[in-house]
Amino acid sequence: MTDLYLYQTVHLARGRALHVAEHAAVLDAASREWFGCPYTPSVEALKARLEARAVAERYPTGVSGFMRLELRPQGEERILPAGISLYDGYGYRSLQPAGVVLHYDVPLSEAPTLAQEATALLAHRAAERAGAEVAIRSDAEGIFRDVEGAPLFAITGRTVWAAPGPKRVEREITLRAVGKVGLEFREEPFGMADLRRIEELFFTDHRGITSLSHCNGQPLMTFLAERIAEALE
Repeated sequence: MTDLYLYQTVHLARGRALHVAEHAAVLDAASREWFGCPYTPSVEALKARLEARAVAERYPTGVSGFMRLELRPQGEERILPAGISLYDGYGYRSLQPAGVVLHYDVPLSEAPTLAQEATALLAHRAAERAGAEVAIRSDAEGIFRDVEGAPLFAITGRTVWAAPGPKRVEREITLRAVGKVGLEFREEPFGMADLRRIEELFFTDHRGITSLSHCNGQPLMTFLAERIAEALE
């Protein structure tokens, strides 16, 4: 049986690991909840370990790269390469996938666990079987939750709505970027009942921002999300 573990994917821009303290804080909270022990590494030492692994993997410094940080129940920390980017820094991804709304639950906890990751992979496959490219998770009342574990946002006019969800590094940096570009922010639920008035839907993960081209067949715009992506870093 595979051991339960927690994970974060850290963005490295020009060889520098970003938001390391925030990623460590997410793991610390989840570790206390599920493993009964804290995770409180020296942030500078953890940052150095992440960056050293990128050097060892010969990551180019002209574009961004990603490192996967895993934490096991016994407190064992593992750092694994998770690929490189086409962009220098958080990008606005050129891919604009179609999404389909699926009602499903994450097992037991919203913490970044192996179970959550496996559920997201299954949801992705279910979306493909439905003729879409990504799965938008909704609850029984049709309220949108996330896109395969990544925080989801909607835009109507000049207001950005954040879907309800746990604290995530990518969620927090997106909210800061919304403020930088002068848009209004509201942390309120939205979902199927609001779909006709939603102009843009996008999600943020370790790579940057991805706009959806369609949701359940409804076409969406891709305008303000690009401005928010430019303000991420």
